[in-house]
Amino acid sequence: MGFHSHGVKRRALAVAVFLSFIALGCAETPRTATNFCRVLADRIDEMTSPPTSNGEVERLVEHYERLAEVAPLEVEADFIALRDVFVAASEVNVGDTESVQALADAAYLAETSADRAAMYAAATCGVDLSTGFAVQVPTLTPETVATTLP
Repeated sequence: MGFHSHGVKRRALAVAVFLSFIALGCAETPRTATNFCRVLADRIDEMTSPPTSNGEVERLVEHYERLAEVAPLEVEADFIALRDVFVAASEVNVGDTESVQALADAAYLAETSADRAAMYAAATCGVDLSTGFAVQVPTLTPETVATTLP
């Protein structure tokens, strides 16, 4: 009797652990184009207004952080790079030429990521990241994507 109840407890524990792993996997934000476009649509109005305060720059950091969390893996790094530029912008000391130059360098280095992120948002969601406006999306084939994205 003791052996049988010990086996039942062991199986119950194994099932509980297994279900916990499944729940953790399901709790992760889906990295689908549909989810990405939904998050972008919810945030695009704030993202396209030029920031006029540190608080607004911090909100841009939050927006790009959220987009990086839901972006499909092929563009995640691009949205992280954009987030990092806004982080650098929030920390720049405008009275220090080296600080300003470091921000300019970071922005220059993120240019390719900005281009890829913009192309992805336009092709997938039909949204221009810089304006928030709907865009005409050309028909993309695997060949044009391969030659367009670096």
